[in-house]
Amino acid sequence: TLARPRRQRQMCIRDRLLASQLGFDFIDLDKVIVQREDASITEIFNEKGEDYFRMAERKYLLELVNKEGGFVLATGGGAPCFYNNMADMNKSGITIFLNVALEDLFHKLSKKGTHKRPLLKDKTKKELYEELTTKLDERLKYYEQSKIILNQRFAEITDRVNQVIFAIKSLKE
Repeated sequence: TLARPRRQRQMCIRDRLLASQLGFDFIDLDKVIVQREDASITEIFNEKGEDYFRMAERKYLLELVNKEGGFVLATGGGAPCFYNNMADMNKSGITIFLNVALEDLFHKLSKKGTHKRPLLKDKTKKELYEELTTKLDERLKYYEQSKIILNQRFAEITDRVNQVIFAIKSLKE
């Protein structure tokens, strides 16, 4: 399970490449939620609220972590922080926290925009930085329960995938 503070397209490409290199399927928890709920994440937040979203996230996460076979599961930044999600992910497999520097994350989100992120949209740059700082402070205690913690900069995707594969192999030894 890959836990990270916020999603980014480049990370999704990396996660798919990682799954391919490991010979596993790739599953994006947010995409599962969107398909099963027949609504975008933004629609779910706006129409049913964050509590409903977190309960749906929990339900689908439990279905996945109890599934047989190997796969790479990408979660959104909040998934490890609610209910007993992190402990359940740790019981079922190898959890990895891909720690991206706050400044890198802020820079990327400032450029790409936050319109698809219900908890971040419509924020000024100052508010965005403050919200990212607050969320990371709140969530770090959950992320740090991961079996593997990797500091990652926005570098070549293959370099980051190789870093993750090396860490997984080292954990198994």
